[in-house]
Amino acid sequence: MLRLSNSSLRCSYALLVCLLWAASVAGAQEATDAAEAVPADTSRRVDLVAQHAATDPDRNYVVRAVFTGVAPEIDGHLDDPAWRNAEPIVNFTQSQPDEGTPSTERTEVRVLYDGEYLYVSAMMWDSRPDQMVATVLRRDESHNDNDAFAVTLDTFHDHRNGFFFETNAHGALFDAQIIGEGGTSGPGGGSGSTFNDDWDAVWYAAGQTREDGWSVEIAIPFWALRFDRSATEAWGINFRRQIRRKTESAYWAPVPRQFNATRLSLSGLLVGMDNVARPRNLQIKPFALGDVGQFPAGPESMPNSVHTTEWGGDIGGDIKWSITPNWTLDGTVNTDFAQVEADDVQINLTRFPLFFPEKREFFLENAGLFQFGSSSGRGGPRVIGFHSRRIGVFSGEEVPILAGARVTGKSGGWNLGGVTMQTRKLDDLGLPTENHSVLRVRRDVGSRSSVGALFTNRQASGSDYNRTMGFDGRWALNDRTTVDGWVMRTATPGIEAESEWAGAVSANWASPEWQVTVAAMDVGDGFNPELGFVNRTGLRSFNLNTFWTPYFPDSTWLRNLGPHVTFQYLTDRDGRLLSRFLHMDYDMFLKRGDKLSVAHNRRFEQLDLPFEIVPGVVIPAGAYGFDEIQLEAQSDPSRVGWVRALYTWGTFWNGRTKNWDLSAGFRMGARFNASGSVRLNDVTLAGGDFKTTLASSRIAYDFNTRLFLSALLQYDSLTDRFLSNVRLRYNYEPLSDIFLVYNESRLTENPALIDRSIILKITKLLRL
Repeated sequence: MLRLSNSSLRCSYALLVCLLWAASVAGAQEATDAAEAVPADTSRRVDLVAQHAATDPDRNYVVRAVFTGVAPEIDGHLDDPAWRNAEPIVNFTQSQPDEGTPSTERTEVRVLYDGEYLYVSAMMWDSRPDQMVATVLRRDESHNDNDAFAVTLDTFHDHRNGFFFETNAHGALFDAQIIGEGGTSGPGGGSGSTFNDDWDAVWYAAGQTREDGWSVEIAIPFWALRFDRSATEAWGINFRRQIRRKTESAYWAPVPRQFNATRLSLSGLLVGMDNVARPRNLQIKPFALGDVGQFPAGPESMPNSVHTTEWGGDIGGDIKWSITPNWTLDGTVNTDFAQVEADDVQINLTRFPLFFPEKREFFLENAGLFQFGSSSGRGGPRVIGFHSRRIGVFSGEEVPILAGARVTGKSGGWNLGGVTMQTRKLDDLGLPTENHSVLRVRRDVGSRSSVGALFTNRQASGSDYNRTMGFDGRWALNDRTTVDGWVMRTATPGIEAESEWAGAVSANWASPEWQVTVAAMDVGDGFNPELGFVNRTGLRSFNLNTFWTPYFPDSTWLRNLGPHVTFQYLTDRDGRLLSRFLHMDYDMFLKRGDKLSVAHNRRFEQLDLPFEIVPGVVIPAGAYGFDEIQLEAQSDPSRVGWVRALYTWGTFWNGRTKNWDLSAGFRMGARFNASGSVRLNDVTLAGGDFKTTLASSRIAYDFNTRLFLSALLQYDSLTDRFLSNVRLRYNYEPLSDIFLVYNESRLTENPALIDRSIILKITKLLRL
């Protein structure tokens, strides 16, 4: 029988009990509020606006949701009689390219609701429907290069947090969570904002192509959202239409071009939804898994060693309980991530660790709430207070997760999230059983500001632990200016250092033509967030980024320019210069989206210790200056075929370098698409010459909006390995899937098999 350490169990139980208590108290208060709320008369629209409007967009852009007793059929056709009862929403305004002018094509939106769903329909008239771009079928694939229609919902009407739903003429689904108002359309989103497109919800969409344009119908169940049950009579809402051939983006409630759809404070007001009582619901998502693989026999994973065949299987699952409409408990038992796409291979020519993003479903949901920290840019420190990839992964090896729980929610201006996970003991890696716990709190202040705190704890035994405590804040000084800051301290027994502190502050100012970000960061030499990420310690950095983005709506060929300057200055904590970087770039975007760019980089590096850049080639200690030129050209990625080429040449340490970064893609309708890239480094140094090649290819065939086949093929010349990851996914019901995954790695020179495996995984979403 498995035994867990007492300290790990105490930490896990204590956090879970505290989170459940907080959620239950909030739920009781919400129930009281809901019971005391007086049902609003939906016909009194003026009264609702006067009561709930907090901004000019709230007052000037108002739509009333109309109750329907007969739900429309979600088929993309707009012939259901119920739609005739809803008031039409028209008069969309361009955000790009000609900000403030009416959209060049007519759009009409209508909103209905019943006891279970919010319904949205949209008719997109088009003077050239033959030039409409609709090449996406796969769920969660970006619609940036498609004609698309999107809805944003600010269900708490706090102008900060919400949901994003986007679809196209095929009814392909793309959804996301918005945390902290998301940020700007350019640089400087801020440490307190995120657009989490890994969040998935149950919702429905269908589109139809017509002779005069295209239409779409959307149904979003209330139980899939979080909201204040006592305030459903007023939500924030906005609609966006994208016309790809014109690179046009237009909104119902106007959004200046320096921002994007996540700017919830610019949303309009949705009123009239009386007594939407989302029932508490319980979702269980069990899985069953079977696999077979060939792996090298013996302790060393040598490609030419004898292989053994191993069979395996497992069961487990996740649970989601909506304690209240805005408090959710997620649990996981015997967690498995066999269906997750393989990591992108990276070649590291620096002396600092690489960052790999999280791809596992359980950790991706609500990840935005736990975001804490920031990056100082190219070559500088990157500090993240909580990086979930540190749970269940050690030195690239999977560490089994026994069980875990997460509570997230919002009540009365407080945002709370907590995670506790227990991992299994692994003797071969020397890992004890460990508990990993995280607590995140954020308090809304004023109209768009916030303050928060973070606590993380990795606990193995009484003396084997690591803890991080931090505080952060965002201050919206006005509509264009925000200031973000954070400070953290770690505690690790046995570490002796001058400072275990880290902190940063940044200011971002954004106008339609200018964006300026100034930031400073200080990282102590003993700062050690074991449940987070840090690539450099014992230094201070200063950063300045300036972007100028003039648009030319009257030009027949030029869309906008994007000249920008980035300056970075790094010292040790005594003020000695370690690194300096100046990047001057001149971007030019043509009318359809093609790009031309020329850049000049100047860099200084103080190397106190020699390091081995590749096996057998050592860079001696010393002071080094870099000077390089970059040329880039990219064709419009929405076309049937596109190409991108980036060429860099110049000095590199004590020698020179020439680098090619080439990529191309091809689409055959909406079903087949393929893309590939190759990165070539040709380096000449005093200690030796070397060349590296990193190549990858993604091939996908989407049979429809539920059945997808994809392959990721990668080659790395430094390890001489070829990696294959092929996935077949059948989404037979919303959020219920069958995965068939094939993984293989082999040497290319022999070629000799390293290992291979086939995995079948079935998940089923049960809603009780």
